[in-house]
Amino acid sequence: MRRYVALYGTECVAAAKRCGVEDPQEVVRFQTVCAFLADNPTLLSWRGNNKPDATVSVGIVQLAEKFFGVRSKRTWPGEPSTVPDEAVSIVMQAVYGYSEGQTGRIKTEHQHAMSAENIVGALLERYIASVIEPHGWVWCAGDFVKAVDFIKYQAAEGQWLALQIKNRDNTENSSSAAIRHGTEIKKWFRSFSKKDATNWSAFPEPRFRNELGEDGFRRFLMGYLTRG
Repeated sequence: MRRYVALYGTECVAAAKRCGVEDPQEVVRFQTVCAFLADNPTLLSWRGNNKPDATVSVGIVQLAEKFFGVRSKRTWPGEPSTVPDEAVSIVMQAVYGYSEGQTGRIKTEHQHAMSAENIVGALLERYIASVIEPHGWVWCAGDFVKAVDFIKYQAAEGQWLALQIKNRDNTENSSSAAIRHGTEIKKWFRSFSKKDATNWSAFPEPRFRNELGEDGFRRFLMGYLTRG
């Protein structure tokens, strides 16, 4: 990490500034993600052939645009784009006794529920980031780090800590490889799919188990989604 910053820290600062970011803490977080990718290049996830290199100025700019773009953009449900299947409404009317008007309303509500469900994972990451980033962890915003959502560099050990976060236990896990020096990616999920329970008590970093929780997550959701 220290070596990366010595070699490429200036390029990271310039790339951040190009994205309109001059907050020193945000710049350090970006440098941390770039250093992680320089140490673990196989964990770069990028669509297209023009994959960025965290040790080249052009690549650092590409990564900065992704990283800061997501961190500065508000997470919000998208407009439904799929057309409902009318056959589903017929089944609901015939089997469950819904009226045509009721099934029409249910279709709209289902689309809204799906749009909301699609962003809960991203909001979960934002909530966790709000609690653990002040303690040296970094949210890998931008979806370009494969199977990893949060990282932290342990200078004394010269090793990385990495977390993969999922909203539910039945969410498909990204394939993950061992990180350099044999450190594994720790995996955690928020809620169970077969019972009404959450998994905050098993958060991989014990020090945050009293700071992270369902009540806090729900307060975060309301505050984030209703602010002007």
